[in-house]
Amino acid sequence: MSLPTREDIIVHGNLDELTACQNFLGKSVAEAEELFRENSLYYQEGLMWMGPKAFCYYVESAIQYVKSPDADGDSDIINCMNGNINFRLEYDKSESIVRVADRLVEFCNYVLENWDWFQVDRGIYGDLQSEYRLLLEKISAVEN
Repeated sequence: MSLPTREDIIVHGNLDELTACQNFLGKSVAEAEELFRENSLYYQEGLMWMGPKAFCYYVESAIQYVKSPDADGDSDIINCMNGNINFRLEYDKSESIVRVADRLVEFCNYVLENWDWFQVDRGIYGDLQSEYRLLLEKISAVEN
């Protein structure tokens, strides 16, 4: 997959897309992963608002971050990624999810298998673990 262009990130011209473009444009997956290491809660928002093609490219940087030792105890990114992926399923009409469905299934399985490592507080996030199981079902339905 080639590096996303400005047009791949900015689809509707809203401020959220412009911010995502400022943060991600021209960055490789590795460079974008560094953004997540720096402040995952801030940069995850770009994944929600960038265009579908850019999402397919840059979601890998978030996945790699989540699988790194730097994500130890980062329950915020786990919560946000659940929201981002669900948002994509609903509003992209699954366009972006289909292209990366296998990778997202792997991601969700990784999160569930390593749940305790992220220190997700049920009092803050509710039953997020069950939400991830439901998310897996939704992605699998799109995939097939």
